[in-house]
Amino acid sequence: MEANTSVDMFSKVLENQLLQTTKLVEEHLDSEIQKLDQMDEDELERLKEKRLEALRKAQQQKQEWLSKGHGEYREIPSERDFFQEVKESKKVVCHFYRDSTFSLIAILHG
Repeated sequence: MEANTSVDMFSKVLENQLLQTTKLVEEHLDSEIQKLDQMDEDELERLKEKRLEALRKAQQQKQEWLSKGHGEYREIPSERDFFQEVKESKKVVCHFYRDSTFSLIAILHG
């Protein structure tokens, strides 16, 4: 019976915390909506241009990554080629393997 009381008490505390958090988020959203409602045409145009510029930069970054081979899975035959590839990017995902290990995996899953 004492365990049920603890669970009920914990549930009430959790419910109150959730309610307070929800109220804070709602207040923040209301203030953002009010801010947007009070914007004039020039401010809305600046906001639109800022968003378009962010989209252009994101698209440009994506194109740059694609031109460097990001998103591709390919084998790099030599150490020299490997270092040439990875120095072009800030982040790289590599899968190192040996031919003998790779053949064993193919046999096990084959």
